[in-house]
Formats: sequence, structure tokens, C-alpha cells
Amino acid sequence: MNKRARSLAKSTSLVSIIILASIAASINSPASSQSFEGCPGSPTTPPKAAISEKVLDDVCIPAGFGGNPIDFFDDYSWRAFLGLVWPAKPGERGLPDAAAKLSDRGRPLVFETFKSDWEIFQPQGAPPSAWNTMDGANPCKLDNVSSDDLILAAFSKFDNLGQAGFGPPLVGPLVAQNRTYVRFQTGFNKIEFDQIQRDKLYLRSNLQGTMTFQPRAIDIKAAWIDMTGIAHPERFYTREAYLLDLASETCSKSKVGLVGLHIVQKTTSRPQWIWSSFEQVDNLIEEKSQIPATFNSADGLRMPDQNPYVFPPPVQVPAPFNVDRTKPVHVQTKSTNEIYRKMLADAGVPWQFYKLVVTQWPLSVGDPSADGRPPNTFPGSGAEATAYSNLTMETFDQKSVRTGCMNCHNATRVTTDFLWSLNTRAFPPIQAIAAVAALSDKSVTGLSLPNPGLKPWAKTLTAAEAFRLPATQLSEFRELKELMESTLSHTAK
Repeated sequence: MNKRARSLAKSTSLVSIIILASIAASINSPASSQSFEGCPGSPTTPPKAAISEKVLDDVCIPAGFGGNPIDFFDDYSWRAFLGLVWPAKPGERGLPDAAAKLSDRGRPLVFETFKSDWEIFQPQGAPPSAWNTMDGANPCKLDNVSSDDLILAAFSKFDNLGQAGFGPPLVGPLVAQNRTYVRFQTGFNKIEFDQIQRDKLYLRSNLQGTMTFQPRAIDIKAAWIDMTGIAHPERFYTREAYLLDLASETCSKSKVGLVGLHIVQKTTSRPQWIWSSFEQVDNLIEEKSQIPATFNSADGLRMPDQNPYVFPPPVQVPAPFNVDRTKPVHVQTKSTNEIYRKMLADAGVPWQFYKLVVTQWPLSVGDPSADGRPPNTFPGSGAEATAYSNLTMETFDQKSVRTGCMNCHNATRVTTDFLWSLNTRAFPPIQAIAAVAALSDKSVTGLSLPNPGLKPWAKTLTAAEAFRLPATQLSEFRELKELMESTLSHTAK
């Protein structure tokens, strides 16, 4: 048995203890957490697939299981996915309607009612409104919005168009073949939001490097496209959303389709979070996909080595480029996908046309001191032959697991418990700090932060206002920059 196999096997030896803890937690769970389900006393091998509105509160691995537990983590991911795409309970954000069916249409889904990033990180550091309200400012300047509305826009105009990454070479947009930009949505469940609100973590001055989110905290990142000209809309989950027109800077409703969903959940056994990524099956030309693909024209041209467009993107949407998957989805993940997709086909829901691309998890069990670097994760060091990137969000991060989710987010483990959106968006946002620092501290601007000249970033702090980036946060940003630069240097050879 090799070292990684021994690590995988060892990581399951403590699971029976963790399962008991999860069961105890679920018995006394608050009403706001009723969408979670604890592990059964005796998890089965292989795991039993189920369509349910309840998210598992932890991965359920039988005591004494040896080997790679990927089937259990992938089953956990599918349960999280189904729980979050379940119709939401009317008037209760973030909760599923147990009386509804997965096939019910015309109502918001659980993840769509999570607290959006723009609701939390308000202009000038204003506090966010209460969980069930939307009383603060919104990027579209709309009146009387509710959690039933989906607003795919940002206060900084371009901010929901950039892909994951850091610096101009890595945060360009993704253009679909129908020549529209992919729009990103970030949301937080009530457990996570309550902690951000209570401790005022939306203010940078409160990020002291000592905070840790509670188990069952969930955040999501969703990728959406304008459905104009899409050949097979019946194979997508679609809905109406407000989109910002970049030229007029006004919002209007359009039909959008979900092309990617990234789910991150903190659990008792995996305090470094479990990272699950789903894509719509027609994104690329792959097995069982249907052409035309959303991100590949089938003209035979290969995907560029890096994004040809930088951030901020052009106001006029440029020509699309082809996207390919350079590493295959794990064979066991494919098997789990087949099980769930068949069940969903029998249920007659569009979720049959979605698939899990990767579940990434920490190898250690219940050890918050462990970091999220590749030697401590799966996929990770010595196990990076299969996919670890969501191609709607991390198109050009397929070459090394060092740019995978956990290693990238590990750079902000200390300050914000792996949550980059909190580190970069807390007021004053890092872009505004860079704008001020440009007049004084070159050690900050040397990080190649996103362009501080964009409005309203440079206006957030005036040049006369002094702000010092905490040493821990500055170190984390440097670490991420060095990671990205070394990866680019390695893959360019």
C-alpha cells in the first residue's frame, strides 16, 4: 500500500466517532438547520443514492473502511447538490420545501435564496440587512426586490464577470458560443451569514486571523449564461434573472441557464471544508453531451493556453474561444454520476443533464490544524491525473492541482477560514486598498492586484485616508501571487 493509500485508509479510521458526533448534532439542530440530515448509524457500502431535500451534514463513511473513500464523498456531493436545487420554502430563505417535489417549477431554489455577496458587502461597509430581508442597496438599483429575484450584477460593474484567479492574466471572462458572458453568483447560507453579520466580518478591521466558521456553513458559486440562441434549453435549469447591460449600466430581465455550481461545506470531520463542483453536461463536447456545446464550437481549434481576454473585460462581448477538459473526470465519479442521473431522468427533471466533476476533500479527519495543500488533499499530490477544475469558473486552472480549489483557498486559511470572497470583499475592499497604496506602499501594489482605476474602487477611499493592510493578510496575498506565478512559469515551459 503506497503512502497516499495509507493516508486515505487512515483518514477513515476515525469516521465512526465523527458520525456519532454528527448524529448528536442533528438531534438538537436548530430550525434554521432542518435541511440537514445526519449520517445513519451504519452507513452502507456502496452508499445508497437518494433524492432528498436534505443535505448531509457530513460525509458518511462506514467504520473500518479502507481504501479511497471517493464513492462516499461523491455521494455526499450529490446529496448536497440536490438539497440546494430543491424548491425553497416560501418566505424562508435557504430552506427547502419538504412538501414540494424536485420537479416543481416556477419558484426559487434553495441556493438561489442564499444571501448574495452583494447583499453582505454593501457600499461603504454598511451592515447587511437581516437574513430574510433585502433592504440594502442592490447593484441594479431596483425597488421592492425579494429573495425570489435573482440579480446577476455587481456594484463594481464587471465584478461578477471575472473567473477565479488573481491578477490580469487569470481573471478574464468566459465567453459562451452564443457570444454572451458567463455571469457568476456567490451566496452564503444562514449559518455562515449569521456569523459574518454577528462578528461584523464584512469589515476588514475585524479580520484578525482568529475566526473559524461553524460546521454546516455552506457557500456556493454559480455560473449562469444568457440563454439567447441556445439550441436545447430543455436540457438546462432556466429561470428569469436581472442582468446588467455593460454599455447602458442598466438592468433588465433575461432568461438564464445554470452551467456550473460549486458547493463548499464545512463539516465536523472535514474542517477544511468539502469542495464539490458540478457542470451542465453540454458545456463541452464529451461523452453523452449534445451539440452544439455551450463552450466549444466543434471547429477543431484547440483551447488557448491562457485566457485571451483580461480583466476588466470589454464592454462589447468579444469572440468566444473553445474550451476543453484536459483531465478526465474520475472513473468512480462517473459511476456515481450515472446512478444519480438515471434516478433524475426517471423523475423527469433537468438535473439529469448535470454531472459532478470533482469532490476535493482533506485527508485528515477532524484536524483543524492541517492545511489544504496538495499533500493533504484528494485530489492532491500524486493523485492529480483526473479533473479538479470547474471549467465554467476555473477554465485555465487545469494544469496543476496546485491551482485547485483547496490549495488556492489555503492561502487565506488563517485570516478567513479558506474564504477568499470574505478576504477580498471586506470593507475596504482590497482593490480600494491598492488604489490608496499606489500613492505610498509599493509592497502592496507589487502584488498585481486587480486594476484599481476602475470606478468605484478608487473612490472608495480618498488619497488622504490612510489604511494599512494587516501583515497576515498581506502575507496571504503574496503567497497566492507566488503560487499563481510559479504555476504559470511551470506550465509555460
